[in-house]
Amino acid sequence: MIYIRWVDTNLPTQYEQHATSLQQKKQWSAVKLFYRQHMAYARVSLKESVAVIYQHKATTFNTQSQLADQHNMADSTVISDTEVTKTGNIIAAVRIKHLGQYQLISGLLVAPEQRRKALATKLLNFIAPALTPQKCFLFTNISLQRLYQQQQFQLVSQQNMANLPAEIAQLHQRYHNDDRPLIVMQLQCPSDIA
Repeated sequence: MIYIRWVDTNLPTQYEQHATSLQQKKQWSAVKLFYRQHMAYARVSLKESVAVIYQHKATTFNTQSQLADQHNMADSTVISDTEVTKTGNIIAAVRIKHLGQYQLISGLLVAPEQRRKALATKLLNFIAPALTPQKCFLFTNISLQRLYQQQQFQLVSQQNMANLPAEIAQLHQRYHNDDRPLIVMQLQCPSDIA
């Protein structure tokens, strides 16, 4: 069973030592470890929004958490956040960087042994309500263009690269190179897609 949720990146200060803060720190450490293992060059920041998919091995219902956000669930079993992070492993994650009024999706990552199970699509569907059309961008290699087009992203043409917001253009110049060419895609309004 899988469970999709946002990771709380508002970590408490060092003086707040209660169970919730310890749980948040463990979740954040697990996210950083996941990226370090599978995408060593990624620099995960507390300033980003992070969504993850946990693989949970529980086989029973937790009746005490029936009020949990069921729209975050990928199947029908209801479990608490504490249960997930105690017994679940992160198998996919995505980050949203906030750059002024713009958003940049980065670090969409599915563990190698979990690929080809539509987990990337599940993550993108999960974060979709948090994305702002026309102000959300991503950089990707050409092989993933179709995946993002299915999520209402369109390729920014070479002619329109000069019209990119400065924040996005600067980051693209920083990440794009001949060894790792990246295209830019922008989230469109559903009504703008033909």
